[in-house]
Amino acid sequence: MPSGSRSLEDFATIEASCDGVPVYAFGYTYVYGVSPDFIPGLSWQAGSNAPKKLVPKKSWEIRGNLLGSTPAREPKSLHIDDQPLLPVHLIDGDPETCWCSRGLIEADVEPVWIRIDLPAEAEVKAVRIVPSKQGMRGFAPWPECWHTENNSVGQALPRALTVKVSRDDYHWDTVFETTELQAPQAMDPVETAFDPRPVKQVWITGRVFPEVLTFGHCFSIAGVQVLSTSGENLALHSRGAGVTVSSTHLGYGMDRFTQDMLWPIQYDLGFKWARVGYDMSAFQWAYVERQKGKLEVDPRADAAITEAVEHGVRIVMVLDKGNWLHAPEPRTPQRNRELIETYFNHPPKPDPARDARYFEAWLDYVRYMVRHFKDRVRDFEIWNEWNQPPDAELLREHVDTYCRLAGPTAQAIRQEDPEARIILASPGGLTPTHVAFIEGCIKKLNGLVDVVGYHPYYNCDPAKIREYPDLMRSLKQRLQACGFHGQFMATEWSWFASYPRAARDADHFTEMQKAKIAARFMTTNAALGIPSFWNETFQTQMTSRDVSLLRNTFSADPINPTQPQAVYYVLRTLSTALEDVNAASYRVDFRPSHPDIECYALERSTGERVIAVWLAGEATDDAAREHVADILVADVLVADVLVADAAGAAAYGIDSLNGTRHELRMSPDGTSLPGVTIRDWPFIIVIGHNDRPAGR
Repeated sequence: MPSGSRSLEDFATIEASCDGVPVYAFGYTYVYGVSPDFIPGLSWQAGSNAPKKLVPKKSWEIRGNLLGSTPAREPKSLHIDDQPLLPVHLIDGDPETCWCSRGLIEADVEPVWIRIDLPAEAEVKAVRIVPSKQGMRGFAPWPECWHTENNSVGQALPRALTVKVSRDDYHWDTVFETTELQAPQAMDPVETAFDPRPVKQVWITGRVFPEVLTFGHCFSIAGVQVLSTSGENLALHSRGAGVTVSSTHLGYGMDRFTQDMLWPIQYDLGFKWARVGYDMSAFQWAYVERQKGKLEVDPRADAAITEAVEHGVRIVMVLDKGNWLHAPEPRTPQRNRELIETYFNHPPKPDPARDARYFEAWLDYVRYMVRHFKDRVRDFEIWNEWNQPPDAELLREHVDTYCRLAGPTAQAIRQEDPEARIILASPGGLTPTHVAFIEGCIKKLNGLVDVVGYHPYYNCDPAKIREYPDLMRSLKQRLQACGFHGQFMATEWSWFASYPRAARDADHFTEMQKAKIAARFMTTNAALGIPSFWNETFQTQMTSRDVSLLRNTFSADPINPTQPQAVYYVLRTLSTALEDVNAASYRVDFRPSHPDIECYALERSTGERVIAVWLAGEATDDAAREHVADILVADVLVADVLVADAAGAAAYGIDSLNGTRHELRMSPDGTSLPGVTIRDWPFIIVIGHNDRPAGR
């Protein structure tokens, strides 16, 4: 497809205009055409002209950059969209199926409701809330959290419960209300009896919920019964009843409708990289081989990869997880009666390399995937976050276990595609133990690995970013001593700005802080020549951790609309600002200097010099930084940026937060940019350009 024929309107409709700029609708997610004015009216150099809004480029318009993300799985067809927790199960009369609401960060963030509609008025004497006796079957990575009190799917009842009934969907009578509901010990039904009356609609509302697994706080039961005066259950599909709920937990892989809507936003973001195939992906072995002996990539997911490649995105594909069909103790998961969470299907439950026949089936999957995708995918990662040891004592065993699988897997990949690049399974951190795991695997795999992936940071103190370049230089030196001279990839990282604050996270960041810190780290990786993947581009179900670039608000069903956070627009601006940049060796000085200046000297293939600069340390919601005055000499520093050999060159700067382009004045001798303001988010300075300002 020729570049000129591509358009964002192939994927999004223009549904509004604000200040003359279109608002694009990706389904029910509304994206502003340029960056909003998050902190308006900023000047970056005294006496400079008024800024212009930068019009961000799309993925197919950008020559290259090192910015990417892990889309929250992929578009998929209905045949592999496993959704065991849908509200349909509330009225199917099956005690082994369950519904679960979307997880809440705290117990009482918002109410959760269930509505039952009967086909005709009936005399009703009671409504029953029916928990699951056993709890929905599943396989968790942390067994101790699976079946604790009120913790199982299907056994999560609210503390506060209200039941209302109506005849006309307008006037409602409260027939039961409590704020002290106790889950029955044997998970017997909770019956709310009342004087018999004619009922057409039933409205059940709960508040104050227990935690369910790792979902968050949820309302989760097996069913609802509406009892007639004769004791019959009227709340059944077979009786013509219908059910609606306020929300549903759709799994961390989400649902196919949301995937279809939001997959294309990575093109709007200008990202040139996408990592797919990890936890609960359509490309995992368990989904590619759903019927034993029949390997088949889901056609909708397959088409999504083709589309991404045609629109300028480079794919990293993870070959991941086991398949219960081939396990030493095989079983066939029941898609409606248990949790099909393939994230839980990991070593040692099961580890394919522990059994010869199982391992050969794994290698068949690997060969099939490489053959199928080698015309579109060059980078294959062997597993995601191999089970990391809690301490150094178990390190050797974990290295040996991984390499037992990875060695033959890498050889199978090479046999199918000699040009493929093989990526080491990304460990979930950069602690000394994680680094030792990487080093041990590189030694043992002896030249089979082309790329080392890793997941550097999740929601850490931003001061760690300053340590990151030295850490990577040290890792590079250690691995070079082992004979490794390949590339590094920061394959997952993110910061969270959950509202309310998630108790599980020691550090809490606001939405603006998240945007600034993410911009710094993405820029740092680009300056180090490391492809870098935000995790995740969009995510409507992981409410307990705000990993998304989009903002989750109140729950909704059947689809939870989510809107761009500030970080979305900032990374989109950086995709354009950091196009075609590489590290350079020219010197940049600041007068007066400042201990918190973070600066990278870059250049483009066109000869332009690009300087990325910001103040390190904590980020603020504004441009003042008052809250970190105790560790900074000044909150905002005005500096002279001195660049050697730039005489006569024109310059402009890009404010990555507000998405504005500022023409900059150089000193008369062409050696400096006087009076440039440096703030706590990246300012990208371009020197030596010949183009005219782009913008509106």
